[in-house]
Amino acid sequence: MIQKAVGFFVVFLLFPICMGFLWKPGMDSAAVPEKEASGADKKKYRIDQIYLAGFLTELALFQLIAVPVMIAKARGMSLLVVIMNVAGAALSMAGVMAAWRGRKKARRTTLSVFFSEIRAALSSLSWECRLFWLLCFGAILFQMYMAFAYASFDGDDAYYVVQSVLADQTNVLNRIKPYTGLSTELDIRHALAALPLWEAYVARMTGIHAAIVAHTLLPLVLIPLTYLAYFEVGKKLFSADDVKLPIFLTLVSIMQIWGNSSIYTNATFFLTRTWQGKSILANLVLIVLIWLLLEIFERQEGAEAFQKRDKSDAAASASGPVAVQRCSALWGLLIVNNIVAAMMTSMGAFLAAMFIGIAAVVAAVRYKKPGLVVKLGLCCIPNAVYLVLLLIL
Repeated sequence: MIQKAVGFFVVFLLFPICMGFLWKPGMDSAAVPEKEASGADKKKYRIDQIYLAGFLTELALFQLIAVPVMIAKARGMSLLVVIMNVAGAALSMAGVMAAWRGRKKARRTTLSVFFSEIRAALSSLSWECRLFWLLCFGAILFQMYMAFAYASFDGDDAYYVVQSVLADQTNVLNRIKPYTGLSTELDIRHALAALPLWEAYVARMTGIHAAIVAHTLLPLVLIPLTYLAYFEVGKKLFSADDVKLPIFLTLVSIMQIWGNSSIYTNATFFLTRTWQGKSILANLVLIVLIWLLLEIFERQEGAEAFQKRDKSDAAASASGPVAVQRCSALWGLLIVNNIVAAMMTSMGAFLAAMFIGIAAVVAAVRYKKPGLVVKLGLCCIPNAVYLVLLLIL
C-alpha cells in the first residue's frame, strides 16, 4: 500500500508539478502584464497550466530515454526505471530551483493564486453559470466512474497491454511476441511509440499490475487531464467568467459520452481505450497542440498591436520585450508536445507535423510574417527525427 501511494505521488504529482515549474515564465495568465492602479505588475501563474505542461514534460522525457535504452539493451526495463527516476528527479529539482528563484517576482505563490482565483470566480458567477459548471463537473465525474467501474476489454489489449505486462514482469523490452510468448526481434513500427513501456514504468513504480494500471488507474488521470486541455482551449475562445466556457465544456462532455456512433470515433477511444496511444493522441495531444497554437498566435497579435503603438509610450515599451520572452517558453512546450505525439503512435509524429504545417501557413498569411513558418517548422524537428528512425531502423 505504501509503494502504491508513494509511486502514484511521484509519477502523477511530484514529477509533473515540479517539472511544470520549468515552464513557469511561459505560463503567465496574461499575454502581456498589465499595470494595476497601484503601479505593480500583475503577474499570475496557474497551477493547472503548470501541471499540464509538467505532465507532458514527464512523458517526453520518458520517450527520449526509453527509445535508446530499448534499442541498446533487450533486458533493460530495470535500467530504464533507474535512468527515468534519476532524470526525473534532476528535472524536478531544476523546476523547484527555478520556482524558488522567481518567488520574489510573483506577488503570491502559485497555489494561493489558483485558489484565490477560484474563490473570486465563484463569488462573481451568476446562478446560470454555476449551474452549467455543476453539469460540467457532473458529466466528467460520471465518465471517470464509468471508466473505472465498467472497464471495457478491447482486442488491442492482447498486444499493447501485454507488452506492458511483459516489460514489467520479464524485464524484456519489446522482444517477446505478445500473442505467442516467443522471442522475436525488435518491432520498430510499434516499439518506437513507448507508451506501453511508460505504463510498465508506472506499474513498476506503484507495484500495481500493468493491466490494472491501463484499465483502471490511467482513466482516472487521463480523463480529467483531457478536460483540463479543453479548459485551456476554452479560455482562449471565451473569457474565464463567461457562461460560454462551462457550456463549451459541457457540450464536449456530451459529445464524448454519446459519441460512440462507430468504433473509430475519438469519443469511443476516449472512454473505452483511454490508455491507448491513439486515444491519448486524438483526445489530449492534439487538443494541447490547439491550445499552444492559440497562445502563440495571441501573443503574435499582442506583438503586432505593440508595433503599431506609439513607441514613445513608456508602458508599451516596457511590455514589448516581456511578450517576446513569455512566448519563448511556449515554443519549447510545443517541441515537448511533438515528442509526446511520437510517443503515442507511429502516426502521431506525422499528424502533429501536418497540423502545425497547415496552421503555420495560415498564420503566416494572417500576420504577414513568413518567419512563422520557419519557427513552427523548427518545432517539428523531433517529428522528422522520429520518422527517419522508423525508416532506417
